[in-house]
Amino acid sequence: MMKEQKHKMESGLSERLLKERMDNKPVYTTSEDSLRTLISMVEAGFSEFPEELLQQISVQDLLNMLKRSHGVYLNTKLPEIEQSIYSLYSKQTNSDNVLLMLCGFFISYQKKLVAHIQYEEVFLFPYIQSLLEFQKSGKEIDRNRFGNFTLKQFFENHSNLEEDLNEVRSKISEHIEGLKTPLAFRIFMTQLEHFEKDLAIHAVLEDEVLLPRLVDMELHLLG
Repeated sequence: MMKEQKHKMESGLSERLLKERMDNKPVYTTSEDSLRTLISMVEAGFSEFPEELLQQISVQDLLNMLKRSHGVYLNTKLPEIEQSIYSLYSKQTNSDNVLLMLCGFFISYQKKLVAHIQYEEVFLFPYIQSLLEFQKSGKEIDRNRFGNFTLKQFFENHSNLEEDLNEVRSKISEHIEGLKTPLAFRIFMTQLEHFEKDLAIHAVLEDEVLLPRLVDMELHLLG
């Protein structure tokens, strides 16, 4: 009898704990949940994705996520890398001259990356937002602002900045082979590696998921 009562008490406790866990579990919409699944697949190295999964992701959610990524790059990732470069410069010795020169490779790349992000923030993403609004409400795209710009044109001429960063990092790695490097420089190289992975994920989501879908939408809406 005592064992039976104990079992009931334990079962009741388990059910309550399970209910509390479920109640506290973050609630995602189908689109947000599918986007998280897509990001996990990209991180795992997948290059092809189920069409059903892609169709469950709203363009707006994907666009918002890419915007947030830009904010992280500009406000966190790049300043952290700059801090590592500054630390290296502040402790400069004659033997570090080659390392400072190699950091210059990244600084040149960074200028191009920031210009690219700013272009997308100021022009591309607002155009996409206007396209979504046109699809939703029929509101005409402001051609005084966007001119004859099309996503098809942008997509065909889009540069792969993550590949450029890979080239920069590879070039730096070649030059430092066999050199004794200070901690600040090793941190800098680790940051570059992680940033390159982040950009690669961003590029897949933008170039292989968002833009192709939007090009089709644009052709359907605008002809």
